Amino acid sequence: MELKIWARTILTVQRHIAKVVRALDEIIYKRAISSIFVTTKNLIEQSSEAVSNFIINVSEAKVNLINLNTICIDGLKAIDKLCAKILILKHIDGRTSAEIANLLSISERTYFRRLNKAYDLFADYLDENGFDDQYFMDKFSNEGWIMEVYYSCKNFFSGKESGEIFNEIDFGFLKGVIKSISKAAHSSYS
Repeated sequence: MELKIWARTILTVQRHIAKVVRALDEIIYKRAISSIFVTTKNLIEQSSEAVSNFIINVSEAKVNLINLNTICIDGLKAIDKLCAKILILKHIDGRTSAEIANLLSISERTYFRRLNKAYDLFADYLDENGFDDQYFMDKFSNEGWIMEVYYSCKNFFSGKESGEIFNEIDFGFLKGVIKSISKAAHSSYS
């Protein structure tokens, strides 16, 4: 069950990875540029060591996101084509269940059965390629926005939530991610 939760989490955050990676690049750039402005008030925060550690930490987070994107793409390529199409339409394109069923000319009931099968196949791909719950927890437990999606998915699969919960997350969710990244970056400048 945990890998099915991670499968849905990966697919849900995949839509936002490129934007978050660009935001991380911008943060690295701004921190590097601001490091030339050293005063007696910010001498410790702007030391070469502090700036280097900050850039290394942000770069490691970026690498983890790029790897997550690769896992997602490879997983979609590895599963049944119709199942991959359903997952792409739902999570990456942000289509509703009714739209996808209509687009594929199938009933909503058939759509939900195939969606469940798609999650199972994606989870099987993760398992077959050595990605387990511990791997994802080790890599992303400090990424609050990813863990928020993970726990939403966990609630969904445990029956605490239902419906199209991820379509409403998009804009507010992404704004919150970028705002918290920017806040972290700005607090390290002062």
